[in-house]
Amino acid sequence: MRKKFLFFYVFCSSVILCFMGCKGEVVDEYTTHVASFRFDFQYGHTQSYLYPALNSTNYFCFFSTSPIEGGYDLITEVYGEKETNVEHITEAVLTQSGRALGLNNGLIVGRSSFQNGELYVFDRQCPNCFSETNTKNFTLNFKDSQHVYCDKCKRTYGLLNGGVVVADSLNHEKNEKLFRYRATYSGTYFQVTSR
Repeated sequence: MRKKFLFFYVFCSSVILCFMGCKGEVVDEYTTHVASFRFDFQYGHTQSYLYPALNSTNYFCFFSTSPIEGGYDLITEVYGEKETNVEHITEAVLTQSGRALGLNNGLIVGRSSFQNGELYVFDRQCPNCFSETNTKNFTLNFKDSQHVYCDKCKRTYGLLNGGVVVADSLNHEKNEKLFRYRATYSGTYFQVTSR
């Protein structure tokens, strides 16, 4: 009888510890910072860099919007292209629900072949500089087609592996990964949300 009780006690304790994790913390894959964007491809606009980023792997683009009379400019940029792509879009394409593009009006979107084509949408703001200074002035730039770099803190982030720091020339004590947003793509609609 004691062996059964001891076994049951050890089993229950192990299950509880497994659910608690090492420090009792639950780490969410997604940030709680605000992003709200819905784009409708049924009106065309497949010439922007956003379309191939959503429909292929290992191809990432930066995107942002800028208000203009009668709609918005959708601004996209990829590594290796000298010019950004600017398309004029109407309110029907970019719906009322979506114009908050992260902390500094810039997101990074693409799919990783390492993660079976998983869709990633990251904030273009350096997460470590934001955490250290609580300011939004640290925009990431492409280092190559699969990495982004912060000029301020000298960290390099990998886009194919969930946005973790892959190089840190200043050897910081703490390295946070890129802020990631929830996103869905149906082939017609692309939507980014914070929740």
